[in-house]
Amino acid sequence: MRPFLKRRAALAGLMILVLAPPAHADAGKTVPATKVFPFLESMLKLQPAERARIKVTYALRRDGKPAAGVKAALIEASGARTPLPIDDQGRFERLPTLAQLQAKAQLHLDVPADAKFGTAMLLDPVLKPATEYDSRELAATVEESNSAIRKAAGAMALMAPQMEGLAFKKAESGVAVFPDGSARPLPSDAGTVVFEPGQFKGAARVRLAKIPAAVDYYDKKK
Repeated sequence: MRPFLKRRAALAGLMILVLAPPAHADAGKTVPATKVFPFLESMLKLQPAERARIKVTYALRRDGKPAAGVKAALIEASGARTPLPIDDQGRFERLPTLAQLQAKAQLHLDVPADAKFGTAMLLDPVLKPATEYDSRELAATVEESNSAIRKAAGAMALMAPQMEGLAFKKAESGVAVFPDGSARPLPSDAGTVVFEPGQFKGAARVRLAKIPAAVDYYDKKK
């Protein structure tokens, strides 16, 4: 069994970039927000219903590790500044809006101007950890998430990941339950249980032994 697609993974590796030094002498580093949050504008242009099952976040990286302790602020053309808090894992706790991105807002980082950083786009299914799920909801999460990713990627859709299912971390074990009451065990690896809708067609419910620590996408190619 291959590893599941971790939340740390970026969209087909396309979301990693190095933030270049600013062209002016202001303290810190200031760059266009669209460079720090690639594909966010495309994702936000989708109808809310089209992206309702997928959560998109971004993480700041330095030397391949989470860049914690960095202060960031969004600067709009009017000069208005909006703090964008970054947690201890380097993740932005707030993201620019579509209007701010389209208005060419800048992101200011309180770091040396020559510091090099990268960002990663993180994709998570919008599912609360539980011990039982409607399998149709899980299948819809996979299908609609894939659709949203392809639409946001546009011309690069062929390079975007194809989610095959969902991975339930630390759930230990689980079964797919069918309408007639029969059940089939779900594959698991080191406590992570995987449900691929295509492998359990007709299933009505998914039952897990334990509440998962997290729910991730599963991509068998990873």
